[in-house]
Amino acid sequence: MLQQLTSLGARSCGCLHPSVTPVAPSRRRCSAVQACRQAQEGTVPPPPAAAQPPLLQRLRSAALAGALSATLALAPISATSMDAWAQPVAVSNDTPVLDLARVVPSGQLEGLQQQLRDLESETGWRVRMLTRYGSDGPSDAELRAGWRTDERTVVILVDPSSPNIMNFKFGREVRSVLSAPFFTELQGRFGNMFAVREMGESAAVMNMVDTLTGCLARGGCAVVPGLSADHYYFTLAVSLAGGVVAGAASKLEPSGFVQRRWVWVALFAPLWGSLFVNFGLGPVISRTDDLLPLVGNIVAFGVAAAAVGYSPKISKAVGLTTDEDAA
Repeated sequence: MLQQLTSLGARSCGCLHPSVTPVAPSRRRCSAVQACRQAQEGTVPPPPAAAQPPLLQRLRSAALAGALSATLALAPISATSMDAWAQPVAVSNDTPVLDLARVVPSGQLEGLQQQLRDLESETGWRVRMLTRYGSDGPSDAELRAGWRTDERTVVILVDPSSPNIMNFKFGREVRSVLSAPFFTELQGRFGNMFAVREMGESAAVMNMVDTLTGCLARGGCAVVPGLSADHYYFTLAVSLAGGVVAGAASKLEPSGFVQRRWVWVALFAPLWGSLFVNFGLGPVISRTDDLLPLVGNIVAFGVAAAAVGYSPKISKAVGLTTDEDAA
C-alpha cells in the first residue's frame, strides 16, 4: 500500500520516469515525495556547507580572542602586584632606608643601612632616606612617627620622576654644621638631570649619601667637597677673565694723579682680584686639596695678563689699545 502511494505521488510529480509528464503537481507534495524516496534509497545528499564569514570578521574575532587570552593570563599578575603595592609600608627607626623606587642597588642596600646606623651611634647625627615615585608611600606624619625625627635628623627624599630627584629636610641643629646653601649645592650637583644622566640614579644617590655622611662625621662643611669638571672649567674661565682685566689695566697710560702704570693695576684690583681670587681660586681651595687645579688657574691668570699687557697684537684684537698705540 505504501509503495502504491509513493508511486502515485512520484508519478504525479514526474519523478519516476522522464517520459511521464506530471499533471499540475504541487511543489510541496513533490518535494515530500522526493525526500521520502531518497530516504528509502539511502541517497540523501549532505546539507550544504555554511557560508564562510568575511575576512574582516574573522580577523576581528581572532583579535578579540587574543585580547581575551592576554587579559586572562595577566589578570593574576596584575592583581598580585596591586595587592603588594597596596600593603602599607612599615616605617621603623631600625630601617634608615626605605627604597620603594628601587634606586639603591640590592647588593648595597644592607651596607647603606649599616652605614647610617654607625653614623648615628658614633656622632649622634641621624640620616634617613626614602625613595619613591611622586607621593606614593608613607606620608610625612608616618615618617616622623616611625623614624622619630628630631632636630639632629636629615631626611632625604628621592623621587626619580622629578627633574631634580633629590630633596632634603633637616632640623635646626643640622643648620649649625650644614647650612642651607650646602644642601642647595648638594642637590644641584648630584640631583640634576645632567648628573643623573651621566652617573646614573644609583651612583648619584650613593655619592650624595657618602658626601653628606662624610661632612656630618667631620663636624660640618661650608661647601660640598669635591670639584666637578664643569665647576673647574668655570673657575678656569673666570681666572682668564681676571688676567685679561689686569693686563688691560697695565696698558693704560699715566694721566692726572696717576703717574705710574702699576697704579692703574692697583686701582682695578677690586675687579680683577674678585674674578681671580674669589671666583677663580676660592672654589678650588675650599673644595679640594689637589694642587693641580690651583696651579692651573694661577698659570691661566698670569698668561692672560702677560698676553694682553705685553702683546700689542692681542691687545688690538681684543680692543684694548689706546690712541697712541694705534697711531
